[in-house]
Amino acid sequence: MSSKETQYLSQLLTCFNVTDLGEGDLNAGANLLATMAVTLGNLAPSDGTVIYPDGTPVRLGTNLLISGSLSCGRIGDEVIPEIGRRQANLAKRLRSYCDWVEEQKSKPSIACPPTGWRADADNDLLSQVLSVFDPLYGTTAQLWSQIMDDTPAEDVRDLAKRPKFLVSAARPRDLDEQLKRLRPGRPLIHLGINRPADFAELADPGAALVAGSYPIDDGCEMVRGNVILTDPMRLLNQAAKAPDERTAWLGHFLWLTDGDAGPDAHEDAADSQHGSAAEIIERYRRALSGVMTRRLDSEKKKPLMIYLDTRVASHSWTKFLAEMEPRFPGISGAARNLPNSLVFGLGEMARIAKGLNFTMEGVEAFARFLVRRAVNARTAICHASDLARRRSQIERVFRKLENGRQLERKIYADLCIPAADCRECLTWLQEAGIALRKDRQWILMEGAQLNFNECHLPLLEV
Repeated sequence: MSSKETQYLSQLLTCFNVTDLGEGDLNAGANLLATMAVTLGNLAPSDGTVIYPDGTPVRLGTNLLISGSLSCGRIGDEVIPEIGRRQANLAKRLRSYCDWVEEQKSKPSIACPPTGWRADADNDLLSQVLSVFDPLYGTTAQLWSQIMDDTPAEDVRDLAKRPKFLVSAARPRDLDEQLKRLRPGRPLIHLGINRPADFAELADPGAALVAGSYPIDDGCEMVRGNVILTDPMRLLNQAAKAPDERTAWLGHFLWLTDGDAGPDAHEDAADSQHGSAAEIIERYRRALSGVMTRRLDSEKKKPLMIYLDTRVASHSWTKFLAEMEPRFPGISGAARNLPNSLVFGLGEMARIAKGLNFTMEGVEAFARFLVRRAVNARTAICHASDLARRRSQIERVFRKLENGRQLERKIYADLCIPAADCRECLTWLQEAGIALRKDRQWILMEGAQLNFNECHLPLLEV
């Protein structure tokens, strides 16, 4: 990462106190912060309710794969249960109210309690379409189009039938039953990985949910969900080492992993003006209630304007993902909406109270940091032995150059490594700004240090 990008990233991580969020582990805290922000975006209404200043809809939605016990533990404590608790409270109160309404109806001396406004417009539309007379306004084709395009009016009894935002399942057979009574818009689907075989067993339904081709209600409705996979025992390591058609769907996810896959990041110790971890989590909870509320009565509220206009960075972001694609097939699609989701989620947390100020440069640096960690994690998992060999070769070439100027052929002859491997090591050192070729000889840059975690370059081209 460039010094500027490192500075922007440090400022954002400091603003949200990620080390405390991760209980002392910055990477786990960054994973938790990213998951909170993305989850708020994943739960937002997907019907144009979130807009840019000019009224253009913002595209949200990022699928996450969380691997590692610490990150999964923090997310399991702070993210998923908060959604489930609110969903359970809503469903319980709706059932209680509908039961009470039916009870009151049986008492003729008491006026019927309100169940909400239910327009007759839908019935009027169908009556005009089915009538032998011409419609009063427009054509029959236009009316049919309106019937398909417009969401029907809803009262409290309808709401009680469809109260679900979150679906959790551990087995494919659980999904059909769980994917019922969903709110309009994309559900958030949490799938837990507990056995190595779970990745393969969830491949077909998982890929269908991500693609929006999972059928329910006898195929009358296709579900597209935003999916969070949690893998506390890091079973991903086994699945990724033996990739096949049953694990290819994992390329649709942004991987957030524990460990030191790099690049490293740090908080700005000089900037102490940030909230505690408890305050950040409380902001998430309040933002979560606000976002879920919009899924209940979004028709009555004005569209929500995104905190920052992410389009200013869209071209550079697309180019960056294209560069990462050869090393992580699928990342261009998996992380396409990541900056939007981060800006939306962090922005909703920032709206709760003053004190959280972040920039588009900080968000883009954070998004690049997350993607680079995902790419490096995949490389480390899939090519562990080759990675160790290449790292060792680079270290040996670096030590050789510490002795002074060297011809390339002398380097690989003295170190007894293949000429092609030596050339790749030297190229890596050159692109990392550590070494350069001058007068047919290789030398180290002044003050150069070898630090694999701080370098954004991959050690292997895969």
